[in-house]
Amino acid sequence: MAITKEQWQQLETEMAGLMVNISFSYQGHELTIRRCRDGESKTVLAVFIDSSIDEQWFTQVENLTEDAPKILPEVWCHRTISRYKPKDIAEIEKILGKRKAKKEYPNLHDKLVWLSPYYSKASVLCRQFKKLKGLEVTKADCLALTMNLS
Repeated sequence: MAITKEQWQQLETEMAGLMVNISFSYQGHELTIRRCRDGESKTVLAVFIDSSIDEQWFTQVENLTEDAPKILPEVWCHRTISRYKPKDIAEIEKILGKRKAKKEYPNLHDKLVWLSPYYSKASVLCRQFKKLKGLEVTKADCLALTMNLS
């Protein structure tokens, strides 16, 4: 059963809270959302796949291992960073010129993309999960109350 717009709003409100324990079912895997600490005064939403987060999955998208779940790029957050800082790019292009800089440094403007199970905000996580076809809620306190009233 597809998740309605109202249910997504309820889920997002619950994820924005302090205590989060929501589970989804997607392509034979169980996705569990929990709020975890990320430092002394910051919390993030963590996406567990089948109750685990494997450190081997923290890698660039093209370097994923064979045993990593196929749904990993769909459910984890994509993080990016430039190979070179803008200041360094400007300095290299000023010294060498744009054409020679492009020849000498073919990856000057490239970005590194890796996967992370941590989302900073509930709205970002919901936006990505709304795109998943066949996603079903298996456990959510906010939806259990509305389902029992019906």
